[in-house]
Amino acid sequence: MLNFITFSLLFIPLISAQFRSQNIAFTTAENCTRVQCETCPNSTIPSVDRLSCRCSEEQRELSRNGFIPICQDCTPGTFPSPDQSECLSCQNGTCECSPSSTLVYRDTAGHLLTSGAFCDTCARGFFRNDNGECTRCGNSCPGINFTNSDQVYTRIKLQNGVEMKSNYIENHLSSETKLCSERNIQSCEALVNMCALQNFEYGSPLNACGLLENIKRSFNPWQNAWDSLATTDDSELEKENVIDHQYLFKDDSYFELFFARYDVNGTFDGFFTSEHIDLLLCGDALDPFAPFLFGRRFHKECKIRKTSFSDPSLERKFFEAYLKFTDEQGRPKLYPMHVLNSAVRTNGQLLNFANKDRNRWVLTRRFYLVDDYSMRFDNSSKLMRFAAKVGINVVLQKERDGYINPPYLTIEYDDTTDEILEYSLDVIYHKDPSGYDQKLIIALSILVPLSLFWSALCSYSWGRRHGKPSAVDASSILYFFVCEVSVLGDVFFALFGLIAVWITFAYKNQTYVLYNMLSEDQERALFHYIIAALVLKFFGLLFTMGALVFQETFFIDWERQKLKQTDEHGMPLSRDLSKSSEAEPVVVWRTYLIANEWNELQQYRKTSLALQIIMMILLMEYFQVKNYALVEPGFERNDVDASTTLSTLVSSLAVTVFLYLSLALAQVIIRVLVVERIVTDPFHNFVDLCSVSNISVLSLTHSLYGYYIHGRSVHGKGDAGMSEMNEFLQRERNNLCGFRGLETNSELQTFTVNLPQLFRSKYDEISAISKQTTSGVVGHEAVTARMNSTVEAHSQMNSFLKKFVDHSITDIDYVVRDRPVLESILDMEMSDSSVTGTFTRDPVEIAYSKCFVYGNEWAWSSFECLTLTVFYLWTGSIYLAGAVVYIISHLIRLVFGYLSTNHLIKTSLVDQRFLV
Repeated sequence: MLNFITFSLLFIPLISAQFRSQNIAFTTAENCTRVQCETCPNSTIPSVDRLSCRCSEEQRELSRNGFIPICQDCTPGTFPSPDQSECLSCQNGTCECSPSSTLVYRDTAGHLLTSGAFCDTCARGFFRNDNGECTRCGNSCPGINFTNSDQVYTRIKLQNGVEMKSNYIENHLSSETKLCSERNIQSCEALVNMCALQNFEYGSPLNACGLLENIKRSFNPWQNAWDSLATTDDSELEKENVIDHQYLFKDDSYFELFFARYDVNGTFDGFFTSEHIDLLLCGDALDPFAPFLFGRRFHKECKIRKTSFSDPSLERKFFEAYLKFTDEQGRPKLYPMHVLNSAVRTNGQLLNFANKDRNRWVLTRRFYLVDDYSMRFDNSSKLMRFAAKVGINVVLQKERDGYINPPYLTIEYDDTTDEILEYSLDVIYHKDPSGYDQKLIIALSILVPLSLFWSALCSYSWGRRHGKPSAVDASSILYFFVCEVSVLGDVFFALFGLIAVWITFAYKNQTYVLYNMLSEDQERALFHYIIAALVLKFFGLLFTMGALVFQETFFIDWERQKLKQTDEHGMPLSRDLSKSSEAEPVVVWRTYLIANEWNELQQYRKTSLALQIIMMILLMEYFQVKNYALVEPGFERNDVDASTTLSTLVSSLAVTVFLYLSLALAQVIIRVLVVERIVTDPFHNFVDLCSVSNISVLSLTHSLYGYYIHGRSVHGKGDAGMSEMNEFLQRERNNLCGFRGLETNSELQTFTVNLPQLFRSKYDEISAISKQTTSGVVGHEAVTARMNSTVEAHSQMNSFLKKFVDHSITDIDYVVRDRPVLESILDMEMSDSSVTGTFTRDPVEIAYSKCFVYGNEWAWSSFECLTLTVFYLWTGSIYLAGAVVYIISHLIRLVFGYLSTNHLIKTSLVDQRFLV
């Protein structure tokens, strides 16, 4: 226990002035440096401990100014009472009592005896203490009623509004009121305690609060100190200059709390540190200073038995809290902390809840942690009132880094007869949220219009690529909304993910306190935005996959027919060259091979979802990366107690998103820069396979826009034996043949194509042949007829595309060019290709990967990241979140694979029986 000790009267004016100001000098025996002796003034004499002055034996004390009493001589024939508060006369002429008796000068109601004092045993309701004085026995005298319940209000309202009679208040209110009115400070403190038991309700002038307020009009017991009864509004919490100490985020930066403790009878027990008044009632072996590391968001909740409140430091005790700090001159100071008491009633209404109108708050100072005695009747009542939720609220200043406004306590009381009680302790840091809200509004005001502009460009480009005659029509407007859904999902994800990462890591990394975590309302709003981003990204993913499903792909076979040299009996055909020779049909297996390879590439990705989830679980759970989300200074993950240090929604979001995207980026880098360069590159290998197979690929993602892979063999054929094929490859290795590229003397084989309108007309005309049906034909004949139309359409389409690529159609032609920088940035073609198409060179030979999931990796990764994050924040389990993400993603890919394969069969005109 720490006591405030003043060593001389030199400190009396200083202490008094500081009590009237806004903080109190913390003076103890250890840090006192101004010790000297002075004479007690005005005929007063030193006290027994010589630390203050007192009235002489012939005087009574009228009042006290700090440590100096104001005394008055008793009239002749009278003498001061033992507590020197009154002058007494004797009934029998003498008041020298024997050791077995005591001086009686008050009646059972606490009034002075008009007939004079006398020696006797203690009256009913009193007992003789060690000092020889009669003291009220309270509950030790059961059944004694010292008051008239019709004259005073002795009830207590529970949280649900039910009123219950208080035996303790009924037994003590009247007598303590009388003694307090006679300037007995201890009785006034007891009245404050009863006022706290009655929830500081000022609706009645006859309850403890009303009676004490009436007394204060003529006599204020706390005129030179902080008024224990005084209430205030939230303006007390707005003072910015009362705590002149700069707090830092350091390992040894703690804020210290001190508690003044009072017994229910008004006795002051002294000042205690948070180590002795432990607010952690859960019974665990926790560090009592753990909640007070500056910057740590502490949270501990537990279920405890009633017996946990039987600690002598809590039973029948009341408290006032103080913040200890060192001012800028290095002097220790104390600042009284106010309490937001949930039980306080104004006009019968409960106003003191943190989520209610702050302007209506009523702040108090005196509080209790447990009350199991005030409503007992013959020890039969088991009702207990207790502090169910205790919060320590630290308010960071907006302008001055590291400085705080007056902190305050929030206490939510509960009343129950249960044996098991739920209790929690929180340490929360607040800061004016308006700065964040303003910046968010500014960011959204910029990014949302930009997203609309970008969606308009996408819609315009989409219309051009589909050959729309008008830039604005119903389909373009519909696609504008489709594009905006995807873009706005990316905006929300990027913006709020970046906000969460920045706030969390900036908070943990700072030394001078500038940043604070978001408030609960702001976190709730941010989480709603993240859910909105998830919904938008889901629909965006469906739109992206739908575009990939409905792209049109055709495999152009450059193989020439071979003339048949012998008949079926091995005899040579006619030597007469004028006669028609028979040609062998082109082998279709090469087309099936390329079609199957193309279909397998549909779901090839830059990242592995299974590996991603396994790594997330390992890092989050087994390497405790999730502890980076705990709100406290620094980046320790193994030396923190995750059961008490709180991780907020924003910090968990930040760590999850940052870790997921980091792992995804690492996978992409390893896949693209290592695996595909050293081990295998499926897309460049596919281009090589097309060249060897003598097959080109035209894939149209839009009506007039798509990608072309030039796979025409430089050897003129793809049907070759093993030996011949090896010879072909050897000739290419030795540069003994032409170039593979579409252009002369060029190896470039991949292009982005913009086709003319006439091309699309001819393409649709040929495609319609495969859709022709023969009426009246059923069964095997219908299958044969459908297959014949497909073969016919495939033959005509192959011939048409070969002629188009070879510039053999005069009115349908194209030019080859490089893509301008602006077109690459905007992903939109500036030139007119409605008459003459363009083949835009693709130097990296990977642009056609946009026909697959590989080229749309962000759509998948961002959706999976958001899904994992939302389910993790919702359930708190990374295992469950990972399983949900894997199942959802796998189902979408199964549906996408099925639809893509079916549509590929329709547009490529290959036999579905050979596409696996």
